[in-house]
Amino acid sequence: MNNPSTLRAALSRTAFGASLAAGFAITAAAPAGAQSSEPGQAAGAVSLPQISVDGARPENTLEGTTGLGRIPGRIQDIPQTIQVVPQEVMRQQNVTTLGEALRNVPGITSSAGEGNGGVAGDQLRIRGFNSQNDLYVDGMRDFGSFRRDAFTFEEVQAILGPSGVNFGSGSAGGIINVTSRTPHLGNALNMDVTGGMNWMLRGTADANYQIGETTALRLNVMYQQQRLVDRHMPTGERWGIAPSIAFGLGTDTTLTLEYLYYRYDEPTDGGIPVVARPGSIVGRPVTEYGVSRATWYGSNHTDRDQSTVNRVTARLQHRANEWLTVYNDTRLGIQERDFSYSIVSCDATCAGRLFNGGGVPQYAFSGAGSPYTSQTWGVQNITSAVARFNTWSLRHEATLGLDVWYEDFERDGYVYGTDRTNYRGNLLAPNNNLDFAYTPSIAANANRRSQTTQFAAFASDRVWLTPEISVLGGLRWTRQQSDYQQFGGTNPVTEFNADNSFVDPRASIIWEPTPEYTVYFSYAQSTFAPGSNWTTQPGQASANNSNLEPEQNTIFEVGGRASVLEGRLGLSASVYQIEKNNATETDPATGTVFSSGDQQRVRGVDLGATGRVTPAWLVNARYSYMNSETTSSLTPANVGKRVVYVPEHAATLWTSYEFNQGTPWNVTLGGGFTYSSSAYLNAANTNEVPYTFSLDAFVSHRINDQLTLRINGYNLTDNRNYVSLFGNRAVMGPGRGVTMTVATSF
Repeated sequence: MNNPSTLRAALSRTAFGASLAAGFAITAAAPAGAQSSEPGQAAGAVSLPQISVDGARPENTLEGTTGLGRIPGRIQDIPQTIQVVPQEVMRQQNVTTLGEALRNVPGITSSAGEGNGGVAGDQLRIRGFNSQNDLYVDGMRDFGSFRRDAFTFEEVQAILGPSGVNFGSGSAGGIINVTSRTPHLGNALNMDVTGGMNWMLRGTADANYQIGETTALRLNVMYQQQRLVDRHMPTGERWGIAPSIAFGLGTDTTLTLEYLYYRYDEPTDGGIPVVARPGSIVGRPVTEYGVSRATWYGSNHTDRDQSTVNRVTARLQHRANEWLTVYNDTRLGIQERDFSYSIVSCDATCAGRLFNGGGVPQYAFSGAGSPYTSQTWGVQNITSAVARFNTWSLRHEATLGLDVWYEDFERDGYVYGTDRTNYRGNLLAPNNNLDFAYTPSIAANANRRSQTTQFAAFASDRVWLTPEISVLGGLRWTRQQSDYQQFGGTNPVTEFNADNSFVDPRASIIWEPTPEYTVYFSYAQSTFAPGSNWTTQPGQASANNSNLEPEQNTIFEVGGRASVLEGRLGLSASVYQIEKNNATETDPATGTVFSSGDQQRVRGVDLGATGRVTPAWLVNARYSYMNSETTSSLTPANVGKRVVYVPEHAATLWTSYEFNQGTPWNVTLGGGFTYSSSAYLNAANTNEVPYTFSLDAFVSHRINDQLTLRINGYNLTDNRNYVSLFGNRAVMGPGRGVTMTVATSF
C-alpha cells in the first residue's frame, strides 16, 4: 500500500483542494427574485432545486429521481433511458449481489476475463459495450474491481447510453449507479436471516436511529456463507459493515458521512471451455455436449478471490437560496486483493475424444490466469451547482461542475511451475484437489503499476421555450493522463504514457404536454481515452494502446414515458442507435491491444413497465431488442458480424400480488423470469452460448407487524444458464435452488 506521503502527493497532483474550493465559489447570475414554474404550475410560482431526503420512494420509479444533483428532476423528465431496480423488487427476490440485481435489466451481460491480471468481480457489458469502469455508487466512482454485495443498496439505476457529460470517460452503453442506504429521520430496525440449499446462510441488519432533531445514525451489517447449487465448488464467505451519519436532515444544509468495510473470500471460476462439434463452424461450451453442469476446473486449495474494500464518502448538499443549490461529494476507496483462478482449454485432440471417443478427453491449463496480488486506491471530488432562474420569458435549469479523480493500481504477479504447465486433466471429471506451487514471477511484466488522473469541467442548461417544450444542451471538457510502468527480475522498467483532452456534448428536445407524459429526442457522446482501463486490465497497456486515438461513442435516441393509473404505473419506450468508432481489439489470451479502427453499431428498442396496477399488484417488466453489427473492421471477414456478448432479445418480468392485505391470512405470491437469446463470444461469430432462461418465484406471509416469512425458488426449470462470457469460455450459473428467509422489522 502507498504510504501517507504518497497519498498526500497524489491528492495535490489531482488538484483536489483546488476543486473543493472552486466548487463552493460557483455562482450564477440571476435576477433578484428569480422565479420559475414547472409544467402545469401557475406562472410566477417559485420552483426550487429538489432537496433529496431519504424516505419512502415512489412505487412508480419514473416519479423518483436519480438522487444526483447534476441530473436534476424526475426520471420521467430526463431525456435518456433509465431503468431502476427498486428496493421492494430486490427484497422480494432476496438479491445479494449487484449481478443479481441487474438480472432485472435486459441488455446487460457479464464478461469473464482475466484481462491478463486485474479484472475480476463485476465486469459488465451494457448494450454490448465494455462497462467495467462505469460502476458508480451515489454518483461517484467505486474504485477497484470486485464483486459487490447488496447489503447497502437502496436501489440500482441503469442509466443507459453514452453519458459523457454527466459521468466522463467511458459509458459507451451506459453506467450503473447504486443508491446507498443512508440515515433518515425516525427510528427503524430490519433484520433478515436466510438459509438455503447447498449450505447457504446469510444474515443482514439495517438499523437507523435519530439522535437529534436533524441528525441520525445508520448501520448496515452482513455475513454470508454459500456454496453454489449444482456446482462442485467450495464454500465462499463474505461480510461487511457500513456505518453512516447525517447532519441537517430536512434543512437547507445536509452533510452525510459514510464508511464501508467489506471483505470476501470466495472460489473463482475460469469458466467452461468452448469447442466445435466436428462438421460445425460454431463452438459451444462443452456442457452443451454432455459434460456435467456441475463441473468446475478450479483448485480447492488455490483458486480464490480474497478481497478487502475500505471506502469513505462525504456528501454535502446546501441550498444557498431560492434558486441555487450546491453539491460537494468526496470519496476515498481502497481495495486489496489476492487472486488466482484456472483457465482451461480443450484442443482438437481433446474435442475429438469428447465427440468420437478413442480415449479420455484431456484439458490443459492456460498460461493466463496466474496468481497475483494487487492494491488499488482512488480519490474523487465532484462539485456541482444547480440553478433555476428566468431570463426574460425563458425558464432555465442550469448545472455547472468540476470532477477530479485519481486512481493508483499496483499488481505483483506469480507463476506456476512446469508441473501445472504439463498437467493434463480429465475434461469429464477434473481433479479439484490439485495444489500446484507458485513463485514470484520475474517476467518483464511481473510487476505493474498504473496511475490515472482526470480533471473535467461540465455544464448543461435546460431551457423551456414554452411550458411544454424545452431543450437541453451540455458539454464536458476532460483532460486525462495515464501512466503505466512494468518490470520484473533483472528486466528494465518499461513505461507507457497516454495524455488526452476531449469534449463530450449532448443535446435534447423534450415535449411534456402534461406532467404525466414525456416525449424526447436526444443526442449524446462519450469518449473512452487510451489508458482508461490500465488499472483494471493492465495487460492491455502497450505502446500501441497509448498511441491510439480515443474511442468515441455516439447515441441518437427517441423515447417516451407515461405515468398512468393515477401515477401508480410508469410506462416507457425508446428507440436508439449507438455507434462506436476506433473500437479496439484485444487478444483474449494476453490482453494485448493489437489494432484499432473498427466501427460497431447497435440499434435497439427498450420497453418497460414499473409500479403497481392496483395497490396489491406490483409489476416490473422490461424488454430489449438489440440489432448489433460490426460495420467496419481491419479484419474484413468480421464486417457484418454481430457484436460480441450482445443478445438480440432480452426480457425480464417480476410481479407479485398480496392477498388479504391487512389481515392475519395475508399471503403474497410472486415470480417472474429472465431471458436472453443466444450471444456470440468472438468477433468472428464462431463461438456462441445458447439462450438463458430462469424462472423464479416466491411466497411470503406477514405473521405480524414485526415478522415475515418468505420462501424463494430460483431457476425452477433447472436450465443450463451461462452467467459470464468470454471469447473462448463461459461460466455456468447455479441450478435449481430454494431459500427461506425470516425477516423482522421494528
